[in-house]
Amino acid sequence: MAKNISRNMLKFLVVILAFQDVAAGVAGSIMADIIKAFPDYDPTIVMLVATFPGLIQIVPALFYGRLTKVFKKKTLLFIGLTLFIIGGTLPTFMDNLPLIIAMRGLLGLGVGITMPLSIDVITDFFDGRERDFLIGFGTSTIACIGAIFFQLGGGILADSFGWQYGFLTYLFPIWILALTIVYLPEPEKKQVSEATGSKTKVKLPKAIYWVCLGQVFYSALIFGYVTNISVVIQGDKLGNATEAGLAISIFTFGTLLAGFVFGKVKHALPNFYLPVGVFVTGLGMVICYFSPNLAMIFIGSVIGGAGMGIGLPGVFTKVSELTPVGAPPQVGLVVVGQGLGGIIGPFGFQAIQNIFNQDIGRFPLAISSVGLILLALIWAVTVMKPKKDLEVTLNS
Repeated sequence: MAKNISRNMLKFLVVILAFQDVAAGVAGSIMADIIKAFPDYDPTIVMLVATFPGLIQIVPALFYGRLTKVFKKKTLLFIGLTLFIIGGTLPTFMDNLPLIIAMRGLLGLGVGITMPLSIDVITDFFDGRERDFLIGFGTSTIACIGAIFFQLGGGILADSFGWQYGFLTYLFPIWILALTIVYLPEPEKKQVSEATGSKTKVKLPKAIYWVCLGQVFYSALIFGYVTNISVVIQGDKLGNATEAGLAISIFTFGTLLAGFVFGKVKHALPNFYLPVGVFVTGLGMVICYFSPNLAMIFIGSVIGGAGMGIGLPGVFTKVSELTPVGAPPQVGLVVVGQGLGGIIGPFGFQAIQNIFNQDIGRFPLAISSVGLILLALIWAVTVMKPKKDLEVTLNS
């Protein structure tokens, strides 16, 4: 049973749930070693170790709203973190690639539960500026700190003891599981007001689905930067592999910093914080595309990262605002959109490159730039101030 805790302790407990949101990146930092360990498999198959969690996390995230009706949120937290820890660490003791990929699937199931849950519990306990700050701080700052920790920790363990030991970093969230199970109170279920009647079915605004669809494109378009910035830096002889990795780290750092100010940006631009975040992400891509030197790429990277630090929590916040009281939480749909974007991104870029007979490098950055700016304009027009009134339909 959860103990009585201070408000500051409650804030700490809800934001640390985002620490492992992007922890699947451990496999990416040791992928070269994993490919060498399984020479009999095609590298594309081996890369499933890194990509499979993102695919599988879509499944529980898609049904997250229904899961909250069946299970208490602390039960979901226990299930999600347990799957994450077990699926994450067991590959340490395996030398069978299909089994390792299966364990990565378990990890993906855990992330598909804990990622929307990390937003949901914030909206359960907080509202107004407190909620906005915590969503931005959690999804941007804490998640980025977690990503850096898992990537560096996994790489250090792999270099010191062997690639399999990199997976031991997934034991770290045990302390998060212990603290939250003991101290985090079970959120009270939100009820529809009596004025709507007891037999009502809450109808979701269509804007929720449009925002989540936009999230698919947002995630896919960011893919153009992540996979091509190192090609630009090294291909144009602007720097070496270390400096290419530094550019991505600077992008992550920009996202981390923006998490601190998300609440203030939302308060200053209550109707346009989401398109502004996406536009700034696109602006960073534009600077990277036209950059003649490494310094300009670093500037573009930090600006693009800062935009993502506003845009990503902005999507979660917008969906939370649009969800009527009494309706199941819909933040799982954002996670679904994010996962789908990561999956279709490579194929979408490849298709456009084939149409224009272009190669990797700066051209995908141009696609990202144009796409993100267009998405920002579309969102600015179509996703305005959330509706305050409930949309309900009476059951017959």
